[in-house]
Amino acid sequence: MAETAPGEGPATRRRWPLVVVIAVVLLIVLWLAVCHAVLDDPRVERPGASDAVLVLGPPDPTRVEYAQDLVYNQHIAKTLVISVPDAEAYDSPETVAYYEARSFCNEHDGVEVICFKPDPSTTQGEAIELRSLAQERGWDTVTAVTFTQHVSRSRLILSRCYTGELRMASVDFHLTGTSLLMQYVHQSAGFVKAWLTPGCDQQLPGNPKSSS
Repeated sequence: MAETAPGEGPATRRRWPLVVVIAVVLLIVLWLAVCHAVLDDPRVERPGASDAVLVLGPPDPTRVEYAQDLVYNQHIAKTLVISVPDAEAYDSPETVAYYEARSFCNEHDGVEVICFKPDPSTTQGEAIELRSLAQERGWDTVTAVTFTQHVSRSRLILSRCYTGELRMASVDFHLTGTSLLMQYVHQSAGFVKAWLTPGCDQQLPGNPKSSS
């Protein structure tokens, strides 16, 4: 008969699964708390005079209309820049038609509108394009528009490429339940990727920037 080590009786062995479950639950609760603090209540700046307003993709009507209001009505900038990545497989036909029509790319009352396809088709690709445009045009201040849960990560990534004053503005989609949880997962994974690729245009191995 095998000898039982001191302190490793049946009761001790039964406690280990419970300890593991408790540890996992505590880690999940901690992760949710951090996500809520970082993603649901990010630091944003009051819209002010900027050289350009940048809409991070996808250019859904909510964030496009908000950016257009900043430029066309509040006149905080004379240039509106809109990222137009490829439509996703889960996008509705109406959404795809909206992106393809690109009516939001039309100039309006003398305001310059620049639409571009990010390369790669990520926030990093948008940051790389912002760097190029800012260097070409001498932009000192840019206001970037995205949705609430994306603000913190996009600020981190954009600031790696753009050295001027970056103002973050957000629209709130009032996410709850599964939709909010999926954003927590997506943004957490995005932060991990950002930490693994600390440069402006550094890519993960095997995931090079497109040459198109």
